[in-house]
Amino acid sequence: RGSPEIDIFEVQPGNLKANHGVFLRSPVGQPFMSASFQVAPGRPNMRPGPGWWPGPGQWYDGLVGGENSSLNIGFYGSYNHFVGDLHPEKSDYWSDAISFNRQLDESHFNSSHVYRLEWDVPTDKKDGYLHWFLDGKLVVAMNGTGIRNAGTGTEISTEPSYILMNTAISSEWGFPHECPENCKCKEYDCHSNDYAMRCGFSDNFCQMMAEENPKYKIHYVRVWQNPELEEQKVGCSTPERPTRRYIEGHEKLYKLETDEHPLKPIVTGRGACNPRAQGQGRDACGGSKRGKCTQGNVCECLEGWTGPHCQASVAFDDIIWDEPDTIKDVGFVPPKFVPNGLLIGLAVITILFFINMLWKKKMEGWSPIPEVESKYRR
Repeated sequence: RGSPEIDIFEVQPGNLKANHGVFLRSPVGQPFMSASFQVAPGRPNMRPGPGWWPGPGQWYDGLVGGENSSLNIGFYGSYNHFVGDLHPEKSDYWSDAISFNRQLDESHFNSSHVYRLEWDVPTDKKDGYLHWFLDGKLVVAMNGTGIRNAGTGTEISTEPSYILMNTAISSEWGFPHECPENCKCKEYDCHSNDYAMRCGFSDNFCQMMAEENPKYKIHYVRVWQNPELEEQKVGCSTPERPTRRYIEGHEKLYKLETDEHPLKPIVTGRGACNPRAQGQGRDACGGSKRGKCTQGNVCECLEGWTGPHCQASVAFDDIIWDEPDTIKDVGFVPPKFVPNGLLIGLAVITILFFINMLWKKKMEGWSPIPEVESKYRR
């Protein structure tokens, strides 16, 4: 069914200002946050080009930006082609990035801010929506009707999803748009003294990493759902999206040729560790509150923690939507009729059972005839 992606925010640093360089036609420049919804299949034709504003009918309707926000005209998505495919006309497709950029400033990197996403899933009666906010102010509102009306078969996602918080540095995100002179931008290593490995970084990037010890701090994450709305559920395999059964029915899509099963079993402990390691890393088995390193140099997890190095908390579903399969799930339906012979047999057995019960009741209180030893002599 694909893997939908909703980006609450992706931040691009830098000093390229709005209406200059690659942001020539954009009112938002670096630094900025991008709020995006990735959909596929995307629009197959009549698409805007990168860096250009879409013309009538070229993009999705129902997009409303907030203050200091603008449509991300720098990236509209990717064309996906599979190398060696004999029928690209059947399998090639566009994946679209429907996103808005919101202008940031230095304060967004030096103080705490609240990023919020409101996600209303579609039903038979509504098309849903996605709304992004920064410190309570709208970044972009995305109407599900506009996505559905694009005619590609996509919609506001209803897939069970998880929250991922990470830092990722990519040469395609926030790095110089053009490589400096005599720089191939093929290798990147701030620890190297070789110009070829450092020239592709943004100005002062390596200095910042070495001297300022940058950190990505998260104060809290809150997830709230309306208990009065039936379509809002918690779980990886809901009645509307039976993930477990889908994967079991399409195993080849979720494993390599060397894999026996789509998912590997969860391992608790037994990962290699160092008894002298400190902190909460893998070598320390997550620290003293998560696990300990045994004399055999393998992790032993404490209650509530799992994984080879005790890095993950033990998770569970409050509600099991996807109960184990029964014989009916494979299409077996018990017969609704019974052959006459079977009915007659059951009737005979029932009558004999009652006759036996009555005979036993009638014999109650009677004394058996004593045995008489008979001796016969010749």
